[in-house]
Amino acid sequence: MPEATWSEPGSISYLQNEHAKSLYSAGEYAEAKTIWQGLAEYGNLESINNLGVYYREGKAVPADYEKVVIYWQQAAEKNFTPSLMNLAGLYEEGFPGHPSDLRKAFETYVLAARAGDEKGAFKAANMVFRGEGVVANFADGHRLLTLAADLGNPAAFMMMGKYDELGFNPDGDILSARDWYEKAQYMGHPMAADALAALPKPDINYVYGLMQQKRHSDARRLAAELCRNDLDAQACNIQGQYDLSGASGVYRDYLSAAHALDYACAMKIADSCLNYAHAVAEGAQYGPGKFSTADYRKAEQAYARACNEQQDYTACAGVIYFNYYSAFGLNDRQKIMDYGPRACMNGGNDFACDVWMPMFNANVAETYGRNPGGSSSGSRFGNFLGNTLGTIVAGLAAGAQAYNNNSAGYSSTYSTSSSSGSSSSSSSNMRDFNQYMNSVRSIGTAYSAPCPPTNSYCR
Repeated sequence: MPEATWSEPGSISYLQNEHAKSLYSAGEYAEAKTIWQGLAEYGNLESINNLGVYYREGKAVPADYEKVVIYWQQAAEKNFTPSLMNLAGLYEEGFPGHPSDLRKAFETYVLAARAGDEKGAFKAANMVFRGEGVVANFADGHRLLTLAADLGNPAAFMMMGKYDELGFNPDGDILSARDWYEKAQYMGHPMAADALAALPKPDINYVYGLMQQKRHSDARRLAAELCRNDLDAQACNIQGQYDLSGASGVYRDYLSAAHALDYACAMKIADSCLNYAHAVAEGAQYGPGKFSTADYRKAEQAYARACNEQQDYTACAGVIYFNYYSAFGLNDRQKIMDYGPRACMNGGNDFACDVWMPMFNANVAETYGRNPGGSSSGSRFGNFLGNTLGTIVAGLAAGAQAYNNNSAGYSSTYSTSSSSGSSSSSSSNMRDFNQYMNSVRSIGTAYSAPCPPTNSYCR
């Protein structure tokens, strides 16, 4: 049985073809021809192509273009790209009795391109750009050039980059031009390094432009580059927000977000410290062990500042979160007691309430249980709870409703979201809730603050 029509390296037909080429190079043309003819009888396309070369070069016998075309067409019909390229070149140059036929040459180059020949695609693209054998058309030429680039042609990389740099390609820009030049440089193109050096350097304003165009993947990539190479704090902040929240084409990476936002925070970029804390908090849930105790402490401190300075009740809950779970190594009970009322009562945060309320009740029970008077102390504590539980529940409901109207809300676990500003209580519901808090400063009094009409708990 004959082997594959394309000679695989190491196969018998491959070795025989290589031996025949060595004989041909040594001037032993007849011996080479004999081997190729034998392989051609079994349909070996490389040998058929080489017979065409044999008759075109005319080293052993006078050139015979009729046989050349016959052999190359035979292999070309099987999409053997060397024969397709040889035929296209023959049609382009012309041969005895046949003037140059650019139309036929173009069509054959296209066939070679479709068969996977990168040089054929590049040649066809340039013919379209120049209007040789076909009507000049930039869009058609660019499609063929893209095919050549996809097939790995370094010259195509350079042309794609130049068209993007000059604005001829409506979908290209400086970033895509740089990508093409970098590919050309990797492939060893001698002009790629100079082309890269001559490109204008994109800055943070370019990042903002990409964001406005919703080209989030490109915006994140450039921001990360500016952050890494230029230590641009704004770029670090943008990269961190992308890595924290994700976007179309951008996947969340909490560790990367924390690193970028940490630098932005040190450079005092607005909201970057709070977002750093969010990144550590979220990352700790999805990737335990990625952060250190120092990271947790720094995040907790950022939450504490936002809670104290901005009345950000989400941040208040963050302080509780980092001090509640022992894995973080902080475990400051007093901070839970200090920040719990704001996170739970003002913010209506379920997680904060679940943590702080039992601790608060335990403190109250312990305090009243130590008073003298035997059973009367228990009675006083029972009366105390009876007078206050209803007001606390109603207040929590009002606070939770106000909180839900102003933030993303909480489940039974702590969660965060990227911040672009403070999240203080500004709605009418929260104002009503604050009135409630003022009216019960002396715990045990009746609920007397105006109840928001939308709160079903107060009707």
